[in-house]
Amino acid sequence: MTKECTEVFIHYREIARLLWNLGFWPNPELREWDCIALYEEAISRLFEGMVLRSFRNRSAIENRAYPGSALNFGVKVTAGNAEFLVNKNPPGDPARIWGSPTLKLNPDRQELRFMSFFDWDQRAPREMRLLEVRIERMDDHPELVGRHGLIELDKCSISLVECESPMSSIEPEET
Repeated sequence: MTKECTEVFIHYREIARLLWNLGFWPNPELREWDCIALYEEAISRLFEGMVLRSFRNRSAIENRAYPGSALNFGVKVTAGNAEFLVNKNPPGDPARIWGSPTLKLNPDRQELRFMSFFDWDQRAPREMRLLEVRIERMDDHPELVGRHGLIELDKCSISLVECESPMSSIEPEET
């Protein structure tokens, strides 16, 4: 069972972008790496409050580089021939080399899991238009399972993938 949550992620994305672009980036002193770490901590807390709590989940973000790992957020390709950049290096390797390979994805041929929003330059104004995902299944390239990839937000949708167990039921909060 899945629950559509793309709009929740879009709302979170806008607030996280505003925090960086209007709060940190205008002051060059706040673009230093220690301040970037503070920003990442702040958006982890935002993710907990705006995304996780929207689904009545009180989990804490354990890995602020990958806030999406707190729950199983599936990413479904909605556009044909969506460009997908795969990290050349295997999981656990800190170096990230994107686009090796570069694939064209079509709906229903893969299973992707949201990990985080991605921007190329951490010290520049942020767009957060890319999603970093983990490949859970890829019919045409099973050797890539476990690797991370990048896909544009406007080429996909995001859903909370729930377990069938009644103990793991997550309900959206009433507004």
